[in-house]
Amino acid sequence: MSEILWIAYLGILGAPAIGFLLKGKYKTVVMKFDFLVSVTTWTGLFGYVTSIPIGDALIWKIVFFVGILWDLIFVMFLDHSDEKMEELSETAVKITTVVFSIIMLLPLYYGVYRYAFHVM
Repeated sequence: MSEILWIAYLGILGAPAIGFLLKGKYKTVVMKFDFLVSVTTWTGLFGYVTSIPIGDALIWKIVFFVGILWDLIFVMFLDHSDEKMEELSETAVKITTVVFSIIMLLPLYYGVYRYAFHVM
């Protein structure tokens, strides 16, 4: 049962990204790098969920730390896709986006951590 939930979670993360890719929304170098980091972390989570060894554990340790660092920097400073809402200030929208992004990515990095540090 938990495998199904993990696969569903991967779908929730991946579907919008694949949609963006197909629509050609990844135009800047920053957006392309973000997509590359995302695909790499999803691969680690897939390896964790399916218990399939993909590469060396050292690679996944690096992916874990680089991925977290990148996602925090990207969401806080580089992502300018926040849509303005009439009821909320720009700061409130940014804070909401950061908090929502962190909450959505916690399971991803939990799985990548367990995969990298072999806590299966």
